[in-house]
Amino acid sequence: MQMNKVLTILSIGICLLWLTACGGQEEVTTKSKASDQENNGTSTKVSEEVVTIKVGHIAPDGEAYALGFEAYADAVEEATNGQVQFEIFGNGTLGGERELLEGIQLGTLDMSLVTTGVVSNFVPEVTALEFPFLFRDLEHVYKTLDGEVGQEILEKMSDAGFKGIAFWENGQRHIANSKHPIQSPNDLKGLKMRTIESEILLDTYSALGTNATPMAFPEVYGALQQGVIDGSDFSYGVIWSTNVYEQTEYLSETGLYYSSATLVINEDLLESLPENVQEVIVSLGKEYAQIQRDISQELEAEQKQNLLDNGVQIITMDEVDIEAFRAKVQPVYEKHEERFGDYIERIQNSN
Repeated sequence: MQMNKVLTILSIGICLLWLTACGGQEEVTTKSKASDQENNGTSTKVSEEVVTIKVGHIAPDGEAYALGFEAYADAVEEATNGQVQFEIFGNGTLGGERELLEGIQLGTLDMSLVTTGVVSNFVPEVTALEFPFLFRDLEHVYKTLDGEVGQEILEKMSDAGFKGIAFWENGQRHIANSKHPIQSPNDLKGLKMRTIESEILLDTYSALGTNATPMAFPEVYGALQQGVIDGSDFSYGVIWSTNVYEQTEYLSETGLYYSSATLVINEDLLESLPENVQEVIVSLGKEYAQIQRDISQELEAEQKQNLLDNGVQIITMDEVDIEAFRAKVQPVYEKHEERFGDYIERIQNSN
């Protein structure tokens, strides 16, 4: 039933957004596949070269990244009448997220969906979105990412050699480990916790008393299995769809931070395309952000039940001392106030 709902969302979204994207487009978004068309009584030749965009991401089939991107790719292909095609490599087959982003910078990869914390290594301003316990709720998250602050940060990505199109969803991050339940910061003391390569998250885990270990995601399952790390933070979608739950016993709903995922494309490639094709790629990327978020939220309830059914002990948010966690991470805010204080204040004070 859940997947039927997801498919319904995708079908409706594709139909509506195709109509939106096609409005005002010229030859490349024409529905007709005929080589000639009538235009005010004359015949106009349509002979646009097909562009194949090579995409890499770390998500397995069935995860919200993968489902959302497949739907987006279908919409772009439809809106450009097949002029734009996608070659998608998922499940980390082209490497970890840092490697993917470096590939986009170098032009060896065209497009990706990359956890925003990884992007912060290339665009420091992105760090402002990764502070622990920053957002009040998902509505606050989405208004920030789609609003003035989020768009400012996306624009700064051009300085790093890639175009930030939109912030999609990775999910609310919760703490999972193989040792014992986590209900307060004291329970984390001394645990070996993996984090993405992000200064703010390394500082966060250090403030919480853990031994923080930066690690690319494809290495996490094996590292847990071999005892190299004791745990990490995951969204429900990530821990379930990647089978990492098999190597963890406890998941605590701390909501440590909200993790978005940035839809990025090589800027030189984008600018080499006709303007109307650029518009389709960017506008649908922004519109599909919310569709992908809806998919993520739709799947989450099912994924949570799947974890319970497979023996993972879930410590719910009402069992976690969130205020103790908030107090423990205040030094992180203080350390980075000079660099990110303006963004933090704007985010916290926004409606």
